[in-house]
Amino acid sequence: MEFAMDHLSELRGIIGPPSGPGVSAAGWRRVEHDLGVSLPEEFKVLADWYSPIRIGRSILLANPETGVFNFGAHVRQTLDAYRACDFSRENFPDFPDVIGFGGPDGLIPLSGTAHGEEIFLYRDPVVGRWQIVVFVGDDLEFHRYDMGFAEWLHRYLTGEDMAGPNSARAMPNPLPLMDLLVPEGTAPVERFGPLRPS
Repeated sequence: MEFAMDHLSELRGIIGPPSGPGVSAAGWRRVEHDLGVSLPEEFKVLADWYSPIRIGRSILLANPETGVFNFGAHVRQTLDAYRACDFSRENFPDFPDVIGFGGPDGLIPLSGTAHGEEIFLYRDPVVGRWQIVVFVGDDLEFHRYDMGFAEWLHRYLTGEDMAGPNSARAMPNPLPLMDLLVPEGTAPVERFGPLRPS
């Protein structure tokens, strides 16, 4: 967890202090019970700090306990949609075979982007650790990254190729942020994180 904490600290440095309502242990237990697997602590820490939020006008981080932008609802809807697709070996260039959807052994949806990408968790049965898999809608391909969510998100937000080949996007500095849990009758307002060192 020490290496993950480095990436969590880096993310806090570019997103800013926690702004979300938090997530109770019971909230995570419900989601994990439905999935049949315990989610990585680093992902739960980020969701606890910030969700529900849109980061960099791209990444949506949902919350298990809010009525809007609910993580459990996102997982269920995404699993239903992807299970209905007829994927083949060609859609999984980084895998020896087609991977199923849902826990504990398949792809678990974490987040989507404004660019038609879906970010999944996958526990590799050979190495026994969590990895990130990104579905790129434009290519209809699933790309695997041998790292946890905090490292993947940090690299994505700092402009690396984290959604397939040649996918790097320059992110504004500072990062635009939008807290999505707002009082009824009001609209979310964009704000900005800390200025990143050049």
